[in-house]
Amino acid sequence: MKQVFLILAFLIIASLACASQAQEKIPPTPIPEGILIHEIPERMDITFDAIRYVLNDGACLDKNYEVDKNFINLPDCNALIYDAQDDGLASPRQLFAMDIETSEVLQITNTDCTHIIGQVVSPTVLMTLAVCADTDGNGKINEKDKPELYLLNLSTKKMNCLTCEYDLTSINNADYSPITQKVIFSAQHSSVFHNHLFAIDAEKNLVQITEHLDYMDFDCAWSEDGTMIVFNRLPTPWLEAPSQIWLMNADGSNQAQITSGGTNPNNEENQGPYPIGLDADPDLSPDNQKIVFSRLKTGKENIIFGVYELIVIDVDTKEIEILDSQYANMVPQWKDGGILINRQVGVGAGENLTGMGIKQSLYLYKDGFFTELEEYPFNVFPLGAYGGYWIERE
Repeated sequence: MKQVFLILAFLIIASLACASQAQEKIPPTPIPEGILIHEIPERMDITFDAIRYVLNDGACLDKNYEVDKNFINLPDCNALIYDAQDDGLASPRQLFAMDIETSEVLQITNTDCTHIIGQVVSPTVLMTLAVCADTDGNGKINEKDKPELYLLNLSTKKMNCLTCEYDLTSINNADYSPITQKVIFSAQHSSVFHNHLFAIDAEKNLVQITEHLDYMDFDCAWSEDGTMIVFNRLPTPWLEAPSQIWLMNADGSNQAQITSGGTNPNNEENQGPYPIGLDADPDLSPDNQKIVFSRLKTGKENIIFGVYELIVIDVDTKEIEILDSQYANMVPQWKDGGILINRQVGVGAGENLTGMGIKQSLYLYKDGFFTELEEYPFNVFPLGAYGGYWIERE
């Protein structure tokens, strides 16, 4: 009997030791530099850009190596997120992929480049709008520098610049079509302050699509079948009236105005540089019958972001449906899987605004419901995704 008790005592002590070892916390493994994967796994549904990886740094962790509950207010962690001198981000945005069903997130890049857009061209190639050089000479690479369009090859770990040989500036709002195998984007000729739409292919053949002098053209997107382009058109005088949604054929013909912008019933001043009623970031439904877009309703709600309503308009009848009128719903992309948006959630007038209390993350609108795709702590502003793209496969 004494031997039985000794054996039991030994087993209890051993199990307690194992439990203690199981509870022992270890610091996270540092993220390697460079291109982190060789191809986009088939299980992944979307790509996005974010700085969420900074939470892997010890400056943002507590003594148990878990994300500190007040991380954004820790001085060393805050310094990884915000650049106090430049009033922007201190860390470059990197590219990620997500499996929506499991919420698995895979980091794609960890480079000096800051990525503004990342869109899958093939399992081993991405189109990215990125800043990879210090073009303003301040010793930093950030969003104040000049962006260029690249093809990022995951297999070779190289980035091929599509636009570097052209005299273009202010490149933005790029969208790749697997049908036309071209990227459409907005840009300026460096000598003229005026945005037009351009298209470029992998061989760097550049074509200017729009050239209207009474409008600046932004926020362009291909239709899923590659036959049409929907875009945002800002009329003169700049930023005094709301921008509008227009639709045209892929070659720039048959340009048609779809919206005239929203109203400003309370005569509000601009929200930052943008007039109330501005229409932005349109995308066509998969059947080309409807367009989803964001409309700036007010800057006096959902502070600090304002309210950008998520609206669907019928191309033929011009009837609209408002899907959300509470938050800043940005950069919608509409594919068969649903409408993917970036949503920014602030506070109401008079409410306490805290760094940990404002949110930014990806949402999916499908079958009448919004589903948040990023969870705490990765949905705390500005860690969350800045924009997402569906991964299209043949």
